[in-house]
Amino acid sequence: MITDFIWDFDGMLFDTYPHTAAVLCEYFRRHGREISPEEAFSKLKISIVEAFRFYNMPEEGKEEFYEIENDLDFLPRGVPYEGIPEILRLIKEKGGRNYIYTHRDRVAVKYLELYSLDGLFTDFITMENGFPYKPAPDALEFLIKKHKLDKDCCLMLGDRAIDCKAGLNAGIKALLFDEFHNLRDCEYTYYTESISQVRERVLSLMK
Repeated sequence: MITDFIWDFDGMLFDTYPHTAAVLCEYFRRHGREISPEEAFSKLKISIVEAFRFYNMPEEGKEEFYEIENDLDFLPRGVPYEGIPEILRLIKEKGGRNYIYTHRDRVAVKYLELYSLDGLFTDFITMENGFPYKPAPDALEFLIKKHKLDKDCCLMLGDRAIDCKAGLNAGIKALLFDEFHNLRDCEYTYYTESISQVRERVLSLMK
């Protein structure tokens, strides 16, 4: 039985990739370079680190990038996937707990507050905590130790290979949300392609 659900933020709880891809394009536009929104989207789906590497993002440019990204009024705005708020509420109603583990900074919490979802979470691990990037298990191991969680009752949920690998590296189960049907071959415990499938799997694991 799963009681503790550890969620990635971008692409799992919130559909933020269109926002972040637009931010990346805007950053480079300001610096005289045009990049493809579709290409930016595909790189971000791997990781923000991969996108920065691919586009040779200068270290001094990252601060400006994050300033644009953290502007909640920069369109398109990230929004919760339809059905996600209901899943989070069902977990809490059934006695489970939700956590966030994201590479994004505390603006993730601001997004949750904007949609009145922050009260559905027990704890948040964000960029400010300073843990190594996924798939390193350090952040998850810290969360498990801090809250005295049973690994057999924990599930990591995310939309990328590194999310699932981080969970597996920490010795817990991992659910992949493969919205674009292109990660079938990566490592995971459970595979889903839609939020309705995520809901079905979550409820079955709580029985």
